[in-house]
Amino acid sequence: MHAPQNRSWNRIEFIYNPQAGNRLIRRNVGVLASKLAEIFPYSHVRINPTTGPGDATDLARAAAKESGSDVLVVVAGGDGSVSEAANGLIGSTASMLVLPFGSGNDLARTLYGRRTVTPTMILDAFKQEGAFSAPMDALHVSGSVRDSRGAQVPKFSYFSVNVISIGLDSKVAITADKIQRKIPNTLGMSYMIGVVNALSSDRSWRMRATMERDGKLDTVERDYVLCAVGNARYYGGGFLPHPGAKINDGLANILTARPLKVLEIAKLLGKFRRGETIPADIATYEQASSVSIEAVDSELVLTLDGEGYFADSVRVDTVPNVLSVALPCSWGLPPAFQAN
Repeated sequence: MHAPQNRSWNRIEFIYNPQAGNRLIRRNVGVLASKLAEIFPYSHVRINPTTGPGDATDLARAAAKESGSDVLVVVAGGDGSVSEAANGLIGSTASMLVLPFGSGNDLARTLYGRRTVTPTMILDAFKQEGAFSAPMDALHVSGSVRDSRGAQVPKFSYFSVNVISIGLDSKVAITADKIQRKIPNTLGMSYMIGVVNALSSDRSWRMRATMERDGKLDTVERDYVLCAVGNARYYGGGFLPHPGAKINDGLANILTARPLKVLEIAKLLGKFRRGETIPADIATYEQASSVSIEAVDSELVLTLDGEGYFADSVRVDTVPNVLSVALPCSWGLPPAFQAN
């Protein structure tokens, strides 16, 4: 990729989740819209709050259909809102700008090349020297899938822009989400209950994985405590299972950790948090253009960009350069992008 070329858009579609960041975003919508108008003075800014699941997808898709490459879709929210909006833009010529307002904000960490990044930092960077757009990959996920409540999802098809996680951490997340739905405003407590529940029950599963790369297939069957299939680098609110991942190389990054004792799991998570390479006797690192994962002894428990599911099998296909993202010229090309 050559040096970033400054560009502008005729239309700014500002989509925000009013529930994100403990509703902090509600008090900042006007300020954010003003800053966007200042950065892109010749663009028309339209503000759209989401009202429920799927709204961000519909709003983004409609904007892309109406304006194509002339629209910049700005998404202010957490990773869930960003993932939804991205699914509305996949394959279009519109671009997406991410403003992190959630609890995890993991895709923003990858896109901007910073572990800690705020909306103010991002907009200030755009204001300095303008914006450029860069293409990134996405992971298309299909298979026999049920939602977190156990209902079958017919013809499941979704694009992950971040990480698909299978195993222990997904079990924790789904348990915490169930508690949070029943007893709102108990996020910290519900997560701890999820951890205790996961560690005190089965934490070893068996899978069969068939990976494809350069036209060659490789099938392995192995026991695991967790498996992270990543398009991006971060997940889970700052954990870094794929520190060297490139978001535009046409490959999924696959980390599979063997069954571990409780103390070993704690050490593994510490290495994830610090972005350290996991020893080969604990985990395997692989890359593939596609991977099919099948449950051998029990169902797969997975999260897809943070959303919980159960599955008998899933197929993940890397779709290269299928989403355009806006980045600040003043920061240059982030480390997660492979220069062409």
